[in-house]
Amino acid sequence: MLKEESKMPKKIVIINGSPTSGGNTRCLSEAVLEGVKEAGNEGLIIDLASLSIAPYTGPTQPEDDMAKVTAEMRTADAVVVASPLYWMQFTGQLKVWMDRLSTVGKEILAGKETALLACAASPAEVIEKNLLGYYRMCFVDSLGWKDMGSVLAGGVYAPGQVKGTPYYGQAKELGKKL
Repeated sequence: MLKEESKMPKKIVIINGSPTSGGNTRCLSEAVLEGVKEAGNEGLIIDLASLSIAPYTGPTQPEDDMAKVTAEMRTADAVVVASPLYWMQFTGQLKVWMDRLSTVGKEILAGKETALLACAASPAEVIEKNLLGYYRMCFVDSLGWKDMGSVLAGGVYAPGQVKGTPYYGQAKELGKKL
């Protein structure tokens, strides 16, 4: 009888584009991370607002924190994209990171799973209409990542308010699924 191979834990990287410390996007990111760990996997949250990532300026980029983020992404099985809805789109911090992904190389990031976390004071339908399609176009269609789902937390405004909603549990379940 062959000895059953032990399953290697998956690594999940959550890219938090919110500039609000303790905000709803961070809370959903923590819920996903909790689910990831409960499922026996490992993960981490990268808060883009605490890093220095210069805007895209062409093929040659300055040395900044993007190299650290890229290193974590290379070894990840899944990358969760997390952002509040600002003016019907991702935050500036997240958009700068997205722009810089073009310098990383598609082949380096191939084969990832992905999921979206998004929060807004607007209803969930507004997030879906303005952000979900763009997310899929960028990460699923363009990079070829496998979409594992999303949590679109509408109607949350005050920092931490999302903890008292069903969205928090949905994020935890999404983490287990990854």
